[in-house]
Amino acid sequence: MKSIFRSCLMLAVAGLLFSGCKKGDTGPEGPAGAANVIYTSWVPTSIWVASTTSAGAGKKTYYFDIAAAKVTQEIVDKGTVLVYMKFVSDPDGDGIAKLLPSIYYNIGGAGTQYRFQYGLFPGKVRIIADVLPAGIPSESNMVRYLIIPGGVPNARVAGRDYTKMTYEEVCRLYNIPL
Repeated sequence: MKSIFRSCLMLAVAGLLFSGCKKGDTGPEGPAGAANVIYTSWVPTSIWVASTTSAGAGKKTYYFDIAAAKVTQEIVDKGTVLVYMKFVSDPDGDGIAKLLPSIYYNIGGAGTQYRFQYGLFPGKVRIIADVLPAGIPSESNMVRYLIIPGGVPNARVAGRDYTKMTYEEVCRLYNIPL
């Protein structure tokens, strides 16, 4: 008799505990995400290394490498990597981010021209600067890269032309904080 009473009591307690539980309301749908899109923080350009393989009359070439473990051969072959740079004393405005390749003139003057570009290798992003006629790129510029794997909606597969988009537009498209 005690075991029947105990069983009934346990069932009653369990019934009380679970009767108050119900599935909550479904919340509003969030903004379209950018699953798998990877972005780095802004980092200062590193110590520039003089290139021994890129030579030309009237120019000097420098580079520095950023370790990028997420830049795989598959990303190089099928994805998109966008590299942006913020230049010291940019005549277009402080804090403006420009997609590389980009040409920068020393503090707005035409005396020295810096042609910035980048190269991709599995495991690294190389930032390259051709300087005409002479000079060394600043180590105070800031650089950031975004990786958009192949197959991500709105990426290269859809024929999106990032060169026609501002940095802010790309960040809004993939929900990347400015």
